[in-house]
Amino acid sequence: MKHSLLVLAIAATLAGCALQPVARAPAGQTSGDALTVVTGRINYVIDGEFKTPYGAFRPAWPAPPMMALSLATGDPHVFGQVAEADGNFRWQLPPGAYVVSSIGSGAYTDETRISWPRVVLCVPRAPGATVYLGHLRLEGRRYAEEVRLSTGTQYTARGVRYSFQVADEAPDLPGQTRRLMRHVPDMPIGDRLVERWKADAPGLERELCGAVVR
Repeated sequence: MKHSLLVLAIAATLAGCALQPVARAPAGQTSGDALTVVTGRINYVIDGEFKTPYGAFRPAWPAPPMMALSLATGDPHVFGQVAEADGNFRWQLPPGAYVVSSIGSGAYTDETRISWPRVVLCVPRAPGATVYLGHLRLEGRRYAEEVRLSTGTQYTARGVRYSFQVADEAPDLPGQTRRLMRHVPDMPIGDRLVERWKADAPGLERELCGAVVR
């Protein structure tokens, strides 16, 4: 919970916590001048096993929602959950660069929640087309480690450690362009992200995404 509040505090620092919902795009809809339609997938892959189909009750895993910060405005954007069957998404949002601040639901200690994965969405303007962002694979490995405190107390810490892969799985289709999500291991996060954004937001966007046409 404490870590979840930290993520929201960073968002508030950037732009007064003006939460912006990201709507699903209807099938067949293409991008306009103000909104770009983006497609792709996001999935948990734990010890090599896809956790689809997602569900509301255990042992099923919940479909992962996502929050990302716009580097153009500083506003946190709340993305809807992906499809329960296969992790597909089809969203519409303003062109620009978006730094993912969290994926998944639950408290900080929950294995389904990931904070600051160092993933960025680079969304170009694409009137009349859609933009494929790729398949973000949340590759988790379970661990169990013995921990001994200075008091002598000993316990077993268990959880999931994540790495991130973006796969290009879409066939070439007319009216579809590609701008894959990027995992940037040295991306600034938390307070460092705020400092960089305040100092030079356009420069930070160019560093993470190159040229993003808005």
